[in-house]
Amino acid sequence: MNTMDITLIFLVTAVILLHILFCYNAMTSKAHISNFKRGLWCGLSLFLGPLGFYIFQNLLPLDALE
Repeated sequence: MNTMDITLIFLVTAVILLHILFCYNAMTSKAHISNFKRGLWCGLSLFLGPLGFYIFQNLLPLDALE
């Protein structure tokens, strides 16, 4: 394995961990939303990472995010 392979493995692992972290944040959020919306938020966060997390969070009403 050369340096490029090690770097690529490290970066892919970091991106996967980032997506899992944002999915966990969506799952454990204190937002008052239904289970379906929470599942959708988790799915978007898992597949799109920070982009899916913040897009869905911006679609939620402000009173749900207390």
